Amino acid sequence: MTNKFKKGSNDNVLFVTSACSNRCIMCCQPPKHEDDSDPLFRKNLAVIASADTDTDYVCITGGEPTLIGDKLFSYMHKIWERMPDAEIHVLTNGRKFAVEEYLTAFYKNVKGKIVLGIPLHSDNPIDHDYIAGAKGSFYETLKGLHNLGLLGFDVELRVILLQQNYQRLTKIAEFIALNLPFVCQVSIMGLEITGYAEKRFQEVWIEPAFCSRELAVAVDCLEQSRIQVRLFNIPLCLLPQQLWSYAYRSISNWKQTYFHVCEGCKVKEQCCGMFSTSKRFSRFISPVLRLKFRVCYIYL
Repeated sequence: MTNKFKKGSNDNVLFVTSACSNRCIMCCQPPKHEDDSDPLFRKNLAVIASADTDTDYVCITGGEPTLIGDKLFSYMHKIWERMPDAEIHVLTNGRKFAVEEYLTAFYKNVKGKIVLGIPLHSDNPIDHDYIAGAKGSFYETLKGLHNLGLLGFDVELRVILLQQNYQRLTKIAEFIALNLPFVCQVSIMGLEITGYAEKRFQEVWIEPAFCSRELAVAVDCLEQSRIQVRLFNIPLCLLPQQLWSYAYRSISNWKQTYFHVCEGCKVKEQCCGMFSTSKRFSRFISPVLRLKFRVCYIYL
C-alpha cells in the first residue's frame, strides 16, 4: 500500500483496521485483537489530505472496515470533500449491514459513488461459515446483501477459488442468479498465498487449471443471467483461452510480479501476473507462445 494516492490508479488503498469479525481460513491479512484504528485513522487522513482533487478511485479495506464505527463515515466524508468525483470501494464481509440501525447510519452518510465488495464463499451455510470461520455469517451476509440491494447500493460479489468451494462454482453461480440478481458484478478470484493461506496451503489451494470446466460453466451461467462477471488474480496461462476476455489485470502494481519464463509470453501485457507477496505459486505458470484465435480483452 502507498502513502500517497495516484490519479487514475487502482492502488489507492486505505487500510483502516486489523480487526475482523470473520476468521477466513485463507485470509491473507490475518486479523489482530488490538484496536489499531486510531493511529491508522491519523495516518490515513494525512494521505487523503495530500491527494489530488481529481483522484477517481479509493479503496477502503482491513480487517473489517465496518467495525471502526463512525470513523468509516469520517473517511467517506473526507474523501468526498477532497475528491468529490472519487468512487469509494469498501471491502467488507457485509455482516454489519444486516443490522438495521447500522444500515440506516451508513445510508445517511453516503454522499457520492460507492461500491461494496462482499465475499460469498458458497451457496450453503455449512461451507460458507466454515470458510469464513464464523458461525451464522452466511445468513448475516445474505441479509446484509439484500438490505443493500433494497437501498440500491452497487455490490460487487466476490467468490474466492478454494479447495472447499470450486466444485460448487456452478451451484454458487445459480444461487447468485436466483437470489442476488441485483449485484453489479461477480468477481471470481485467485488466492494470494500469504497469511492463513500460506499456513493452510494444502487445505485451501486449488490449481485454477484443474477447475477450468467449473469456471467456464459458472461464467456462462452468470452471463446468461446478465450479471457482469470478472476473473481476478488468475494468470492467463492458467485459464482456457475462451475465458481470457473475462480476466482483469487486477493485482495492484506495488505487489504484481512475473516470472522469468513470462518474458517470452505473447499476452504478458494483458495478464495480471502473480502476487509478489505470495509464498507459493502455481506449478503451471508458463509463457503463451501463440494464440489460437484473436482475443478481445475487457477492462473495467
